[in-house]
Amino acid sequence: MKRVRILAAVFLVSLLCQSFALGAAPAADERWTRTEDGGYVTIRVPAASDPQTVDVFQLAVRYADTQEPVALSSTYLDGYLFATVPASEAGRPLEVFQGTQPVWTDLEQPYLAVQGASELNIRGVIFGDKAGRLKQDAPLTRAEAAVIAARLLDLRPSGDPGYRDVSPEDWFYEAVSALSAISLGPDGGLFEPDRPVTRAEATVLMARLLEAVGWLELPQTADLSALDLADAETIPDWAVGAYQALWSRNQIIAISTERPSGETDPNGNPVLADYAEPEQAATRGDMIEMINQALRWVPWYPTETAIQLGFDREMPVIDGSTSTYPYTEGVYNALFTNGTAHPQFPQSHSKSYESYERLIDGDVDVLFAATKASADLEALAAERGVELEYMPIAYDAMVFFTNAENSVTGLTRQQIQDIYVRNAYDNWSQVGGPDAALLPYCRNTDSGSHALMERYFLEDGALSLSPDILQGNVSISMSSALTDVAAALSLDPPAYAIGYSVYAYYDVYEELMADVTPNKLKLLAIDGVQPTDETIADGTYPLAGYNYVVLRADEPENSPARRLAEYMVSDAGQQVVSNAGFLPLAD
Repeated sequence: MKRVRILAAVFLVSLLCQSFALGAAPAADERWTRTEDGGYVTIRVPAASDPQTVDVFQLAVRYADTQEPVALSSTYLDGYLFATVPASEAGRPLEVFQGTQPVWTDLEQPYLAVQGASELNIRGVIFGDKAGRLKQDAPLTRAEAAVIAARLLDLRPSGDPGYRDVSPEDWFYEAVSALSAISLGPDGGLFEPDRPVTRAEATVLMARLLEAVGWLELPQTADLSALDLADAETIPDWAVGAYQALWSRNQIIAISTERPSGETDPNGNPVLADYAEPEQAATRGDMIEMINQALRWVPWYPTETAIQLGFDREMPVIDGSTSTYPYTEGVYNALFTNGTAHPQFPQSHSKSYESYERLIDGDVDVLFAATKASADLEALAAERGVELEYMPIAYDAMVFFTNAENSVTGLTRQQIQDIYVRNAYDNWSQVGGPDAALLPYCRNTDSGSHALMERYFLEDGALSLSPDILQGNVSISMSSALTDVAAALSLDPPAYAIGYSVYAYYDVYEELMADVTPNKLKLLAIDGVQPTDETIADGTYPLAGYNYVVLRADEPENSPARRLAEYMVSDAGQQVVSNAGFLPLAD
């Protein structure tokens, strides 16, 4: 099955251009613009139509003076569409119009057309032949590819393109001239207009078009290991960078074929794999789907909320602990379409300790934190003349868990301190449980979970974890804190482990552990109180606390960091908290 694959959850972050010249914050009735790196301008255009009465997917933008559609326009968002036009055309009036579903004479029903054919037809990029046929399964010629590309970027002719087989009388001459700076691949002096475009050439063309607008940055170094393609080694050297930009394990905008790899899974089912088949001819449908996916998932646009808060101009630099990364993802996805494609979106958080160090040093503007700074971090801040400011944004808690087979259902805080500080027990029978080895797992001392351990059991650093535990059973990540305990289960001789994490992380990832290990876990009650949404929110669970937005106290008023903190306790921000899997303060 031939297809263009896309995973919508995560986007090309590191490959997008990193500097944007943003316009001044507009009033509600002013035109919003953003200048892209590639000499294009993105403009927000009001849509007068009621979205309840029109098909928003058939709305598009056109120049009001000539009725010529703008190819690079977004779908409907908060009463607007976004149009990206050459900077030389930015002064022309724009308007939103309702397009018409095209009729392709070679298809019995419109839904049989490849994804994006209708939208790209309305935007003036894709047309049928003189008989109205889409011919989506026909090979795409290099002449057709040039015309499509020129329409997409609204490119103008720039003189003789210099190919021996292209003359001014050719129907594709102006398009090839306009594309003189964007090659379709090696040419050797010939354009070969009737030759089918290979998949590799189509991928290179798509990447260069997005780069020309300023939406994509090609990698400096080729790395085939970044391509989850069974035949990655067959990709020509000149195309590897484009494949890297458009294909990764998280974001896929490239032509591939999914078919059996020849291997089988443990159940005997065939294992499917993706094949680039770079020398195979690309079809018209392949190119339509690839353009459609790229326009949907590569550019980012601000919501009305983002514009009103000034986040369309600048976002604060965000960091935090591993467990709070869902906040950052949630914020970007709430404020922007394709939020994780935003040039300031961090692909990960530092660990808790390092993120506080970065905030103290001024390398970041704001943290999402599961705990307040440890005693030594507070000392470091004081040494550097920095005061930290905390704003609660959600409830959370420290939780302890063990193997589901363990009959123990709870521990006291004293017993936990005896386990982790004094290493006082080596058998669950010593805490009222079965005759089974007790295997305590701890977190690395620079983690947010360890900061919780310091708060509740190590008297803010006055006590230390037992060296015997630190030397043996240290879980180095949030996920391994769960998988290590699950994997430690032994029935002959019996042995059960104990570990700890934060409630929100456990609640989300414990359900996903079935893909890693069949062994189940369970939460332990502390001092007789089971951790639940209710006991954490009402404070009866003894290890309940808050998640925070953390700032430097000298952060200026109305700075992006302070505006983000205020946003997080607004109704919209508390919805982000809930969507990220945490307990909003409103609960």
